[in-house]
Amino acid sequence: MALGCCPSSEVLMFAQKKHLNRIGPLALTLALANACSSDDPVVEEPDVLIWRSCTTGSTLQCAELKVPTAYDDESAGEITIGLNRLQATTQPARGSLLFNPGGPGGSGTDLLESFAEADALPGSIRAAFDLVGFDPRGIGESTPLECEEFGLDELNDYPTNRADIDEFVAQMTQITAQCQEKYGDYLLQLGSLNVVRDMNSIRQALQEDKLHFIGYSYGTRLAGLYLQNFPEHSGQIVLDGSIKPDSAVLPLVEGSLPVLQSNFESLLAQCTRVTPECNVDDLLQRLEDKVETFVADENSDEFGLVGQLVLLGAQDPEFGDFLVAPLVSYLINDDIQVLEDFVTFLNDQGVQLAEEDDGDGAAAQLAVLCADDAARPTADELDEALQRFNSQSDLFAEASLPLAASCTGWPDAIEPLPIITTRTAPESLVIGGTTDAQTPLAWSEEMATSIGGYYLPSSHDGHTSVFNGRSDCVDEIVVDFLLNNQLPESGDCLAASE
Repeated sequence: MALGCCPSSEVLMFAQKKHLNRIGPLALTLALANACSSDDPVVEEPDVLIWRSCTTGSTLQCAELKVPTAYDDESAGEITIGLNRLQATTQPARGSLLFNPGGPGGSGTDLLESFAEADALPGSIRAAFDLVGFDPRGIGESTPLECEEFGLDELNDYPTNRADIDEFVAQMTQITAQCQEKYGDYLLQLGSLNVVRDMNSIRQALQEDKLHFIGYSYGTRLAGLYLQNFPEHSGQIVLDGSIKPDSAVLPLVEGSLPVLQSNFESLLAQCTRVTPECNVDDLLQRLEDKVETFVADENSDEFGLVGQLVLLGAQDPEFGDFLVAPLVSYLINDDIQVLEDFVTFLNDQGVQLAEEDDGDGAAAQLAVLCADDAARPTADELDEALQRFNSQSDLFAEASLPLAASCTGWPDAIEPLPIITTRTAPESLVIGGTTDAQTPLAWSEEMATSIGGYYLPSSHDGHTSVFNGRSDCVDEIVVDFLLNNQLPESGDCLAASE
């Protein structure tokens, strides 16, 4: 029996970083728009980019860049890439540093705005680099793809049997057909290869020879592809919480399940903080029984709250330390009020749980995944996958199936990704976390081997670590790499104190 939503979902948004330490760039609150105003003063770089103040009084500047819809077909026209910039505190800057927050579907302009508001980046990095965020094509300010009106938010996100799977496949096929009718071939042009071509166009527009880049989570795919396709223009590139060099969706989902299960069992093992007589197996059974009752009674409100908290606790052990007491109390006393009070406490401390997903942005995420992955799973294959999932994690299996089924009914990929590999690119820095359930540690090692990167395992909690307060060790190595192009001769960030 599974619980929550798919493992890649960003289920906790932090508006303020209080009491709970930082959850990571993928969980930052990304709310404010970055639209440029034609009334703002213009900073013009002839024939390159025109930077304007994003909003009155803002330290951020915004710009737009036209790029080909299809790089091999001029007749396909152009799309617009939205960018923002936070200029280096010391001018002239030594160069630009680009960011991608992951997803796919994350907004790089929103991430940079959040970094700026929180003053989260080291002063040495702020002094050296102009920081540049960009929205990947199909997202935010970059010719967005929006198909939520076709019912993406109405899909069953918790299929438990073959009938549910058949219904999901039929609905997804219909939604995809409607979305393609709305957008035509643009639906097929949002893949990661085109995004890295856009990144190279950004580098050219910035008039820089080398691209320096930090990619988080899915952003590590962009980093690996840039190293593979543009090695001569690759500067200091950091991959934080790396995915596998293989683009297949189903193995990514399946690979995260054992870590989710292990993390959650470790969370429950702290139950002695609530009652010395507690038993982890008994608590797990209580939770699974509750899930069955939720599904049978269609109790979506309680299921949604419990599922959201449980998934977050499994994804982020640091948050799990705060969750264990109210969760164990809830399981023992069967009183949802204790969890509601816990959420109220979080809200009072400036920590907000994510709003209910309305499907906005989901189409772009699917378009990226399915442009990269040639597989189109059938109902039979998904039914078999669900059985395998349950053998690895009774708790998270069903909730993970919709992500594995993402490309069901999707048009054939026109440029599916090969395995990412290169021996001609400069050495990059690939960071993985021992408790990372969204991108397990082994994936970072695999990516580092495939691209010739320096593999840096770290014992920080949860998903991603760079400049989010999780590991001083990681940050020091990243800063030295970005500023001096220096990597350790050997070593890791696995010390107990990390």
